[in-house]
Amino acid sequence: MREKYFERREINEAIAFAEAGGIAVHRNFDSYHGSTIRGFRREKPFLHVIGLRRELEAWGRLNGLRPEWIQPEKRRRVAHYDVFGPAAQALIERLKPSP
Repeated sequence: MREKYFERREINEAIAFAEAGGIAVHRNFDSYHGSTIRGFRREKPFLHVIGLRRELEAWGRLNGLRPEWIQPEKRRRVAHYDVFGPAAQALIERLKPSP
C-alpha cells in the first residue's frame, strides 16, 4: 500500500495521490485542538488520511482504525480518517521526509 505525507499547502497533490489509489497523509490545521469527535478529545497534530474507500478501509484495519470512523466522500471520490495526537505524530515521524 503506497503511503505519502503531504504538508498543509499540498492538498491538491494529496487528493490526486489518493484518487490514484494511494494513501495520502495530509497535515491539517491544528485548530481542532481540544474539540471532541466520537468521544475522543482531539490533540495536536491533526491529520487527514485520505484514500479511496476500499483502500482506506484496508489501511485503517492495518492501523487499528474502524471503518465507521471514515468521513464520507463529498465533492471528490475520496474519503478520509481524522487522525490526531500521538497517532498522528507517529505517522508524521514515519512518513515525513527528512529535511
